[in-house]
Amino acid sequence: MGEPDYSAGAGPRTRNEPAGRGSTRSAENMAIFRAMAGAPTNIDALNQRRRLRNIYLLWLGQFVSGTGDSVFSTCIGFLVIHLLARKGGVEVGITRAMDALPFLLFGAYAGVLVDRFSRRGLMLASDLIRALVVGLVPLLFYLDLLQWWMLPIAAFASYSFATLFNPARDALIPAIAQGRNLFQVNSFFQTSSQLAMILGAGLVGLLLAPEVIGQTGPTGIAWLLALDAASFVVSFLCVLALRVPPGPVGTPLRRPSSLHELRESLLVAMRDARLRGLLFLTAVDNFFIMGPAIVGAMFLIKTDLGLDTWAYGVFEAVLGLGWLCGTLLIARYGRRFKTGQLVIAGMCFDGITYVPFLWLDSYAAFLVAIFVHGLTIPLITVGRTTLIQRHYPSERLGRIFALVAITVQGFTALSAFATGAALGLDVGVGPKQLFFIGGICGALCGLIALSFKRLRDSE
Repeated sequence: MGEPDYSAGAGPRTRNEPAGRGSTRSAENMAIFRAMAGAPTNIDALNQRRRLRNIYLLWLGQFVSGTGDSVFSTCIGFLVIHLLARKGGVEVGITRAMDALPFLLFGAYAGVLVDRFSRRGLMLASDLIRALVVGLVPLLFYLDLLQWWMLPIAAFASYSFATLFNPARDALIPAIAQGRNLFQVNSFFQTSSQLAMILGAGLVGLLLAPEVIGQTGPTGIAWLLALDAASFVVSFLCVLALRVPPGPVGTPLRRPSSLHELRESLLVAMRDARLRGLLFLTAVDNFFIMGPAIVGAMFLIKTDLGLDTWAYGVFEAVLGLGWLCGTLLIARYGRRFKTGQLVIAGMCFDGITYVPFLWLDSYAAFLVAIFVHGLTIPLITVGRTTLIQRHYPSERLGRIFALVAITVQGFTALSAFATGAALGLDVGVGPKQLFFIGGICGALCGLIALSFKRLRDSE
């Protein structure tokens, strides 16, 4: 800390002395000087206000852009079907796989970049580029130039930059939380995703319902995708307004090459029994669970129930509502359990709640079932994030969260493609059967996870 300036004209002011440019101090510096003199200080209050401001700004940005993401994921498969004018199971599977494939291809290296460069700066660049990419889709539609194959390209390009944004955000949270309970902070940030899912999918269900605007086809979807592009601009402005505390002093000027750090992060993951088990189980669980969730549910709504995009929007909104309620319960009671136990229990219940889909027949029954399924998701998402933030150093968080993104999003891509192929090639398995099979296999992942001692005993 520098010493106070006692040069001529810079001495202490009297009560009646007018405020001059050379004699004023910022509120924070004045608090420091008063503390040095033994007077009461308001530094803690200033830090508290800054911390809460950062948390709320990041939450708001995530909520708005997450709402746009929810619109995109709800609509994009139906837009493919409308452009093809047929079922298009394989094409839908390819398009939804492109949402997640970039994490499998680029996720590990993206984590290295997150730990080498400004996390806030990478988030800003990612938001701007995604706004441009998604904005091209409605523009091409209204110019009558949009073809179905352009949609997986747009999805791949947009989510390629999400491979940077997501681990940068998760690695930034401990810095802006500044000592607050990470379990509660992560639960709070999870609510932005669930509320965004509810609002985004709910908007699709509301605005594309025939009795509301009468546009259930691609025109209404194009308008919603334009709103999605605008949501990234709002997120950019929120991240821009963040005031991130400086990193630790003493970081070496010379670092190993990025490829060296990539190899090192993979080796660390392989040698760490807890992290290795978490990544393996997450990958397998997502392969069985996510395909039915994002592709199977569309064809359940479209073919089995004979409904359209609006019904899928309501379905996804109800899932988000269950997810939100589960997050609130975890925030209230989750600290009573070890984070490893929460993750394992989440995998078991995540699968078990899919099993009843095989015997359901009505839209209302499916809504109840997907709400119950949503209640179980935060056991995994909140528990996993908190476990990593507690047990691994800040300078490695970007790479670790990138590896998690590979297992979540990358295997979601494989699952979406496999589900789309199974439905498109008519192999004799329908959406309800895929939910049942995926649920049984997902629950088995949770049971197998009980044998991973390091993971099971993680606080």
